[in-house]
Amino acid sequence: MAICVQQDLLKNLRKNMNTKESPFGEEFKILIQERIKNFWGYGNLKGPYWFIGMEEGYNEDNEVLLDRFTATAHKQTCDIYDDLKVDPGHVYWFEEGAPIQPTYRRLIEMMLYAETHTFPDKEEVRAFQISELGRKNSNNALLELMPLPSKSIAEKDWLYADSGIDGLSSRKDYLETYKSERIEVLRNLIQEHKPKYVICYSLSYQEDWQQLTDAPFIEVNPRRLYIARDGETTIAITPHSVAQGLSNDDWKMICEELFL
Repeated sequence: MAICVQQDLLKNLRKNMNTKESPFGEEFKILIQERIKNFWGYGNLKGPYWFIGMEEGYNEDNEVLLDRFTATAHKQTCDIYDDLKVDPGHVYWFEEGAPIQPTYRRLIEMMLYAETHTFPDKEEVRAFQISELGRKNSNNALLELMPLPSKSIAEKDWLYADSGIDGLSSRKDYLETYKSERIEVLRNLIQEHKPKYVICYSLSYQEDWQQLTDAPFIEVNPRRLYIARDGETTIAITPHSVAQGLSNDDWKMICEELFL
């Protein structure tokens, strides 16, 4: 009987997280706090290619945050597929026959171009997405500056206001409370692991990306590509993968200029 009650409570919590009516029990609050402190994303921090975005997206129709947070607890990074099978909506993009995910597409194109100096076709991108992107033993890491998934940056989509956790009363509060500390830790991770390339995608957060290094950024392509050389690491700032107004030829030019 107790097991049935516990399962019902867990089911209700999952349902409520998908309707933004979360009761935020103590267990879930602890998972949120732990994620803010420790979690950075997916893949291999020892790999040569790091991609850094602002935050993970969240589809409330088919993704379950409780399961995702539980699976990633106490880890800096995890395998984007093997460790997240508990959340089918999340791993959909890594199943056989999956469509190409728009954000991942440009990141993969950059990586494959860096390796071959040939712009990959769609099937090469799809194959890499399904089997190699964000994997534990891969050559890449998919990281996020901010740790909590969100549907959008709009205040109305902020899921965590009722969590009772300091700094989460609003998105503005969240960024003011945690962003500077996250930038500093990420900066230290870059110095520790010394990846060959760190590619920060989104010009909207250019000021944040520039704080990841003391090296000056050079505008290689106006509003398209900025590059800094920090010892063994090249840090680049590019538009977001789904930024409007950029053609395939524009992305090819970004690849050519970044990976000379």
